[in-house]
Amino acid sequence: MAHHIVIPIIIILVLVIVLIATGYISDPIIDIPSFAIVGFLTYRIFYVIIKTRKRNLYSYTGKIGKAVEDIPKGKEGYILIEGEYWRAIAEEPITSGDEVIVVGMQDLKLIVRKNKNNEVII
Repeated sequence: MAHHIVIPIIIILVLVIVLIATGYISDPIIDIPSFAIVGFLTYRIFYVIIKTRKRNLYSYTGKIGKAVEDIPKGKEGYILIEGEYWRAIAEEPITSGDEVIVVGMQDLKLIVRKNKNNEVII
């Protein structure tokens, strides 16, 4: 599984050889390491962009938080998860200070229920 490392190295080497052969590189001792560093950094930037593109930053299902206010069943209220206040819809009556677990998401509202027995949803 080293193809993600080998391919950029081959591309950099071919580019350097072409630049030396055509005369665009006048001092290979300075230019070759510069191209290698710039090529590697460019590769890492694109690698991180591609890997993070698939990630859902708002995936709160299974996370545990605390109710900020009383939330009747089927109504909206506020909860605190990872230092952020979220509007939540309760599946069951929740009182202020109860530990809640997120079971889903509807628009930008979290669907929550009481966290019984310290359960975690994955």
